[in-house]
Amino acid sequence: MIAVIFIAFLYGCATVISKMINYRATQELGTWNGSLVNYVVASILALAMLLATTGLQVDLQAYVAAPLYLYAGGTFGVLAFVISLVCLAKMKVFQSTLLLLVGQLAAGIVFDILVFQNFTLVKLAGILLVTAGIFWDNKICASQDPKA
Repeated sequence: MIAVIFIAFLYGCATVISKMINYRATQELGTWNGSLVNYVVASILALAMLLATTGLQVDLQAYVAAPLYLYAGGTFGVLAFVISLVCLAKMKVFQSTLLLLVGQLAAGIVFDILVFQNFTLVKLAGILLVTAGIFWDNKICASQDPKA
């Protein structure tokens, strides 16, 4: 279990590093061109990893037989990516990352309710606590900012 927790932590670090690099790409290339570069490189890497791990045995029938809604993951991924870059241009990395977390928690709760019929007040309290922390941090930062 410790290994899984460590991997999840690394995923969180990689997400922030990726966001910063991709934000820089959008500053240089524009939002849509920066996004395109990100996804072209990611697609090439994903294809290389697929081919390396399957020994060049790819079942194309599986892609055809997969339900159409499964392809929405890529669509939501691109939308989330572009939204995060637009938000990052207007707020601090810390705030953007925390709001991303709150959105993920909220979506997780909605998914739990709809798919697993599993909801607890503790989960809701957790989201509210994180959200309150964001507002509190924002208020503290605003009071310390001489421009405010």
